[in-house]
Amino acid sequence: MSQAPSRRDAILESVAFAAGRFLEADDWTEGIGEVLARLGEAAEASRVYIFKSGVDPDGAHTTSQIYEWCAPGIHPEIDNPVMQNQRWGDAGLGRWLEVMSAGAIIQGLIREFPQAERDFLEPQGIFSIIIVPILVNKQWWGNIGFDDCVRERSWTSAESDALRIAASTLGAAIARRETERSRRQAEDLYKTLVEQIPAVVYINEPTHEYRALYTSPAVEEIFGVTASAYREEFLWEKMIHPQDRERVVDEDARTDETLEPFRIEYRMVRPDGRIVWVRDEAEIVRDERGDPKFWSGVMFDITSLKLAEQELEHALDLEREATARLRALDEMKNTFLQAVSHDLRTPLATVLGSAVMLDSPDVQLSDEDSRDLVHRIAVNAQKLSRLITDLLDLDRLSSGALEPKREPVDLARLVARVVAESEVLIGRSIQTEVSRFVVELDAPKVERIIENLLVNAARHTPKEAGIWVIVEPSDGGALIRVDDEGPGIPVEMRDSIFDAFERGPTPSAHAPGSGIGLTLVARFAELHGGRAWVEERPGGGSSFRVSLPGDAQS
Repeated sequence: MSQAPSRRDAILESVAFAAGRFLEADDWTEGIGEVLARLGEAAEASRVYIFKSGVDPDGAHTTSQIYEWCAPGIHPEIDNPVMQNQRWGDAGLGRWLEVMSAGAIIQGLIREFPQAERDFLEPQGIFSIIIVPILVNKQWWGNIGFDDCVRERSWTSAESDALRIAASTLGAAIARRETERSRRQAEDLYKTLVEQIPAVVYINEPTHEYRALYTSPAVEEIFGVTASAYREEFLWEKMIHPQDRERVVDEDARTDETLEPFRIEYRMVRPDGRIVWVRDEAEIVRDERGDPKFWSGVMFDITSLKLAEQELEHALDLEREATARLRALDEMKNTFLQAVSHDLRTPLATVLGSAVMLDSPDVQLSDEDSRDLVHRIAVNAQKLSRLITDLLDLDRLSSGALEPKREPVDLARLVARVVAESEVLIGRSIQTEVSRFVVELDAPKVERIIENLLVNAARHTPKEAGIWVIVEPSDGGALIRVDDEGPGIPVEMRDSIFDAFERGPTPSAHAPGSGIGLTLVARFAELHGGRAWVEERPGGGSSFRVSLPGDAQS
């Protein structure tokens, strides 16, 4: 996606070369072969050619090819008889006559052109083409064309604008030859040329000090200062962006010393504060003895192109972020499968094993054994149900499909019921400290908060470790605490422990768990407008805390 800006830069460099070449030559045809070669290589074209328009004795408009450059391996067409004194209409190119005589460009893929035009172009092996009219003294003189005989290619607006500049440069050079040859008129015509170019053209003396001989009027439109003020007040260096100034001045000093071409991109600051990106191209022009005469340069406003590049880079950043998110989702999927596989397989295996034994006619079971197997099926089915419920709730919370259904809740009774019904607390030492008060809350969600905190405490602490459930009024709502005497949570994990599928340090004797219980605690707290966090318990262990805003009633 970066080829178009690169070709644009190369074309602009060749235009700067052509401007200098035409300036030092009395006749524009001198060195035209080198100019076309540079343009062709810069545009990555197969052919570059110049056609001159004319009128035959019958008054019909004609066109004749007068110059051509071909890339290696490309068949030239300049000796093709149909390229000389060809009537536009006879060649099926009547549309081209209308378009280019109006100063517009012909461009596109050949297979998309009208059949009559394709019949003329396809024998030349052309896949895509761009034809730019050459205007001499505002009159249509002819055209410069670029063929691609290797691939189908769409010419960007940046490239077509650069090629327009090339045609404008060529047109001015032709005008210079076809008018008077005197030095004074040549200078006037050159000024006409550069003043038509949508760029700042300048001529500087080849000295170590900045001494401008000429600056085109475009400086006022692009930089917001008059050409005379720009030269006389030495504004060039002063207007360079402070962050770019040292780099540009150093490069200017180096090329003044070596007389190598000066090519650099930098920012200029207009008096109104607006930033203008420029590409500055300059080459030394020498006299017939080879001595340096002056620097001939062009400053192109590339602000829009820089913005496009920034937008492109932003789009690439977004693409990279999307790729990273997809990678994270894939990693989460793998983590999820690893996390829940144990909790799914273990109870499922127990349910299936117990059911098979109960269903087997070859196994004789006592009533007590049968009741034990049924009990195991019920207990493990509840575990599966709880895990599936957790997963579904996590999905609904992520999509915003859950809303709290508040009602008056007696937290003392709710905690007592959850503790009494919790199977994970069988054989565990648990103490409750619950003030008696009522809060407007979503009771099922609060039950799940307390239940998941208890499951987490039981799973990650030894059986002999104590567990405490403490509930008290706080800021009009309730503060729920579940403390334990376990190993505690490292400081660096106290935030991430509530992320989905994140698991804290677990003794090897305990099941790893699915890693979503604490996520639901945090999400249910947020659903109430509260939050969940973990602290170190005084005396060792963890203290998981949940604040639930509400209207407490004693």
